[in-house]
Amino acid sequence: MRTFLDLIAYLRENYSHEIVRSLLLILTLLITRVVVDRLLAASSGVPIEERRRWSINTRNGLFLAGLAGIGFIWANELQTLAVSMLAFAAALILATKELIMCLSGGVVRQMSDSYSLGDHIEIGAVRGRVVDIGLLSTTVMEIGPNHSSHQMTGRALTFPNSLLLSTPVIRENYMGEYVMHIITVPLAYTVPPALAERMLMEAAESNCLPHIESARLHMEDMAKRYLVDIPSVEPRISLQPIDEKSYRLILRIAIPARDRQRAEQAILHQFMASCYPAAAEQ
Repeated sequence: MRTFLDLIAYLRENYSHEIVRSLLLILTLLITRVVVDRLLAASSGVPIEERRRWSINTRNGLFLAGLAGIGFIWANELQTLAVSMLAFAAALILATKELIMCLSGGVVRQMSDSYSLGDHIEIGAVRGRVVDIGLLSTTVMEIGPNHSSHQMTGRALTFPNSLLLSTPVIRENYMGEYVMHIITVPLAYTVPPALAERMLMEAAESNCLPHIESARLHMEDMAKRYLVDIPSVEPRISLQPIDEKSYRLILRIAIPARDRQRAEQAILHQFMASCYPAAAEQ
């Protein structure tokens, strides 16, 4: 107990100004965060996606401001400590390697604009819609359970930002409102390939026709904005043999990102009904 009181007396005598300024800084940041959160909660006219983006940016900005402020307040003490504990600092860097890599991954994401809030991404085994971006990790709402599905599973997945330093990020909605969607249909050779291709094309054209012109204008705008080559928005089918018993049709369509699941199911149902009319009637 005596030692603890001596420590308090020592800190009060030598570092009272630094402690007071640090507490004032922390209190100011906390008040700012509370005020911003209440203003965002009261802004019912602002889209929830925009409010979430402001909340995340405010949280990260205040955290960085707090670190910078504490570093500035305790600069002289930290400099003295760094000089006298160089070996300890080196050991600390090794011990916090993963933490540093997470921060570096966050910087890489910010500099390269790999993804942002609301994007649909795939990185390693993680695939989903980005709902939170922190300094150390990213959280997504899982889409799946595999590439054949485009619905939310209800599970939230969090991965460390250090993963961005070693694993490529696939941004599924890079083209914005419209995306190029792939549908793979495996078939047996009992269904003639030419007939199957014609029926699949009819199903694709009837379901995609309302979106063709809008998709074309959108893709042309994206080409001008990002200076990239754009794929044709017309439905395209590729035929690929699998073995002596089966083959697959690979359909590519341009569709609004939000309608991928609905459009895919509509095309498949129409195709199956045309391809197997007897089964569809039962």
